Amino acid sequence: MESNTESRDRYTLRKALTLLERDFSSLEDQGYYTLDETLLKRYHIQKEPLSLRCNDSLAPKFFGPFLAQGIPEPTEEYVDRDYNTARLTLSSEYGRLIYIYLQSYIRKLMIDFPAVRRVWSSNQIGDYGFGNLYRTFEPEFGTLSIFHVAKAARPHIKCIMHNDLNADDSHLLYGEVLTVVRIILGQLKQKVLLCSLNRQRPRVIEAYYDGQKLVLRHTKSYDFTNLDKAEFKTFAQWFLGDPIGDTSKTVVRI
Repeated sequence: MESNTESRDRYTLRKALTLLERDFSSLEDQGYYTLDETLLKRYHIQKEPLSLRCNDSLAPKFFGPFLAQGIPEPTEEYVDRDYNTARLTLSSEYGRLIYIYLQSYIRKLMIDFPAVRRVWSSNQIGDYGFGNLYRTFEPEFGTLSIFHVAKAARPHIKCIMHNDLNADDSHLLYGEVLTVVRIILGQLKQKVLLCSLNRQRPRVIEAYYDGQKLVLRHTKSYDFTNLDKAEFKTFAQWFLGDPIGDTSKTVVRI
């Protein structure tokens, strides 16, 4: 009979992340939604820089870019949507508008380049069992889309979320960190690429648990007030790229 006993490494990882989630989630009751490095270190969370330039030493370690020939530009004609942030009246609407445009572009590319669909698949968010990934009152945040590796047991997850907060390069947002913790804890998927749509200034975060601390590597904040086709294309290319990296050496110590 097949044993359902959890391995020691998985148990130790689950225990460490459960304690982190319990302690970290108390920040919401204290009103901490923008987190500096001093506060992050208290919870063994390390903030590092990330670059979306392919050959940069700061590029993602566990995710590669999609570099197929002839990738169409994210023009309004190709995406078949308008991009106009000027008509919005609520700050919480910016992230959703950017998401709709980005997601429409990604879906079009997945049709035009079917090889992507053989690598990445998506379910309804509630089907993943990641717990509550939303805050429905100010300041709002929430997960909008999740992709997982379709036919391989690779510990990689991609996620798009929105935050009704601005964030500078010196801070992480409570919603960003909590989303990462709950995704990793939910299925012990240890590598996360997060597109964090913070109003009009989104950024990308690569997150993983290195055995002792949670590492979140983030890009600069991009300005999506207007349609910047080059930056939209860059976001989409990293979201559609393959999982990479040696994920076999994770050792968890608490």
